[in-house]
Amino acid sequence: MPSAEHNTKKDIKTGVKGVIFDFDGTLVTLSIDFKKIKEKILREADRCGLKKLKSNLPILELLERIKKLDGGKGREFYEIGHRILREEEIRASKHTDIPKDTMDLLSTLREKEIKIGIITRNCRAVVESVINRFGIPYDVLLARDDVRKVKPDISHIEECLKLLGLKKNEVILVGDHLFDVRAGRDSGILSVGLKNSAIPAKDFIREGACFVIENLSEMKYIIGAKGFPAGKLPNMLLRYLLKKYTITDKGVIAKPGVGIDCAIFKVKDKVVLAKTDPIILTSEDIGFYLVNINVNDIAMMRGVPSHFLAVLLFPEDTVFPDIERVFSHISKECGKFNIRWVGGHTEIVSGITRPIAVGLMLGEPIKKMKRKKIREGDSVFLVKEIGIEGASIIAREKYEELKKFFSERYINRVKDAVLYPGISVFNEARILWENFDIKYMHDPTEGGISTALYEMAEANNTGLLIYPEKLMFYSPAVKFCEIFNLDPLGIISSGCVVGIIGKDKERELTDFCKKRKIKMQIIGETSEKDDGVWCRKGGIKDRFPRFERDEINRLQ
Repeated sequence: MPSAEHNTKKDIKTGVKGVIFDFDGTLVTLSIDFKKIKEKILREADRCGLKKLKSNLPILELLERIKKLDGGKGREFYEIGHRILREEEIRASKHTDIPKDTMDLLSTLREKEIKIGIITRNCRAVVESVINRFGIPYDVLLARDDVRKVKPDISHIEECLKLLGLKKNEVILVGDHLFDVRAGRDSGILSVGLKNSAIPAKDFIREGACFVIENLSEMKYIIGAKGFPAGKLPNMLLRYLLKKYTITDKGVIAKPGVGIDCAIFKVKDKVVLAKTDPIILTSEDIGFYLVNINVNDIAMMRGVPSHFLAVLLFPEDTVFPDIERVFSHISKECGKFNIRWVGGHTEIVSGITRPIAVGLMLGEPIKKMKRKKIREGDSVFLVKEIGIEGASIIAREKYEELKKFFSERYINRVKDAVLYPGISVFNEARILWENFDIKYMHDPTEGGISTALYEMAEANNTGLLIYPEKLMFYSPAVKFCEIFNLDPLGIISSGCVVGIIGKDKERELTDFCKKRKIKMQIIGETSEKDDGVWCRKGGIKDRFPRFERDEINRLQ
């Protein structure tokens, strides 16, 4: 029978009534060097003749362990250790930093009448002094002085819930440490990990975090205080929804996930690939786009398309010849790939200004499904140029404006870039799957090469180091982006492929593509697990640019 991870206790669809925050590292930065404090405590304990202890314990747990040593001597030093800790905390609190997004989020919570709780392993005197200095609003504060046991013990959270007067399914916990996420998990409430340099996203997820955010401003999406701009749903939210609500069983080979281009599952003994994708960014040649985009995704997952269904929604007052033209284009493209178009749905809809098309493509595997393990140092490759689709859309949507800069002949050529060099990557993908043990392939669609690389990193639990100078761009895309102040790294880019292959196959792949006149370039390598996407330029390593939504949306 199918099974899914459903947890009705951890649910926010009914609305959030409270947010419980960690303090240091989450709301503020106290710059406390816990390592040095621990070393100081251990030196003092040694000087007092106490038994040597392992230094891998957190400070509060270390002091509790000391308290049990040598009878009264341990209890006496327990007070000394806490005094050392408190003095260092007070000293550090004088150099506190508070991010702008902290106060912005807290103000939003106040406006929405969402209660604010703070639970912290810091002492109350330090926390209150910082709160008063910056005017940080809160409803409940529980420092280590206020509770019998501190987080990750769940009693710290339970006491806060009691004082807030809220239930577990009405609250979200936010923290920058694994202790926070663990406490939330064990308490049965939604927890959010705040990424930092010390703890990667995968560790938060492994510990039970429902979401991992880059900064506190992203909390506005989670609590429903901020709507989304046009574009893909942020990965952290999509990941949560897929994990919580999709239903799979042993017959599902490729489970739903970020960066997974299509579903793969068994029906009896037959392996089936299935993909659904909408076309919303262009109205011209929508039938052509609909088939080719869905075919590309099947091809990325080692598949050949076989059957197709389409949902076609047209605005009011659409004339019949325009509808027939879309049907004609779909039929023509299906014929090119020997696809059987077996059904769908067509309707005239109020409230939309351009056609919307959604395709469901089924396929079968090119070769036996066998996933190759990705290792650090594997090669990242790019096939064909970035920005082909984006440039074509700009040429269609901004034709008159572009005439100020280019000849009509040039603009028309770019309009037809979906045909040549083309947005289809089916042939290139099939040739590579048939001749190499490719470890992974992905086609950059909405969000461009940037989004594709981040999705690829997440799908494979790996880091990527990209060499920007090696990226191949479709020349008109770069020119058009410069005119409209867009970044070609974030522009919709069907028509190219990014993938991963073993380092030992890099030369063979390069020679193979060169011989067959396939545009291909090695653009980077895999790095440490879950390290995100980086680039190296001029000897300096930095995060690869990331975009909240596709740059093409800024045309509007």
